[in-house]
Amino acid sequence: MAVTPVAFTMPDSTLVLDGRTGDTLPAGELLHQVGEADIVLLGEVHDNPVDHILRGALLAAFGAHRPAVVFEHFADRDTPIPPPAPGQSMEAWLDAFGFDRKGWRWPLHAPVVDAAITHARSLWGANLSREELMPVVREGPSAIRAPLRRLMDQAPLDSAATAAMDSTLVESHCGQLPPSMVPGMRTAQVARDAAMVRALLLAGADSGQPAEWLMAGNGHVRRDLGVPRILREVVPRARVLAVGLLEREQDGRLPAADERRTYDLVIVTPRTQREDPCAGL
Repeated sequence: MAVTPVAFTMPDSTLVLDGRTGDTLPAGELLHQVGEADIVLLGEVHDNPVDHILRGALLAAFGAHRPAVVFEHFADRDTPIPPPAPGQSMEAWLDAFGFDRKGWRWPLHAPVVDAAITHARSLWGANLSREELMPVVREGPSAIRAPLRRLMDQAPLDSAATAAMDSTLVESHCGQLPPSMVPGMRTAQVARDAAMVRALLLAGADSGQPAEWLMAGNGHVRRDLGVPRILREVVPRARVLAVGLLEREQDGRLPAADERRTYDLVIVTPRTQREDPCAGL
């Protein structure tokens, strides 16, 4: 779409890397690639405030082009999320559309949510509820509703992707995930990716315009395992840009090459101080 954005400044202590080579890129190249894409997938580390500030600024920079924005954080639905009504509090609006303020540590996401309300042509949710996912974990693909199952069937996981996803799931559960639960958890993860793809497709069909953005965790925007893998099958001509927002390692080093290569671009941010989630297990 050959977009010229308004002013955009990278936050301090961040840099842009080419996902494949690891080369450092100027901010202008990030803007160029975002502007050329039909679908922009922006990852996040959920509790890193820099990620949300940066994505809000990036969305504002392209605000004149009013992309549709899909959020992992709002409940999945078939129609756009209306903006807050006059006099409605932000908290009431978030609650009404399934944004778990406690789980997502609101107001951490306020910069990107506010930017979307201001600049997006439409907002969409794509988060599957626990009530919908628990039968999937227990029963497998047969418990997935048909529209999502069709998308999953179009882009089945190969053996390498299955092994990589299983390893990621076990690691994210601190090595405590029983082997018997891994297949069901994997199916639920792919179903969540399919829900995000479906929301992107609905957003495009609703407006007839191709520009859509997704705000989701880094795992969902990985080219090898997440949303891009399904998009390649269902909209093969779409120009998809997968941007991971990755933290520096504990010792200050850049993200590992194996992780970096799963994205087209990587924005490296400072590491948020947090307690070890696996401590005491």
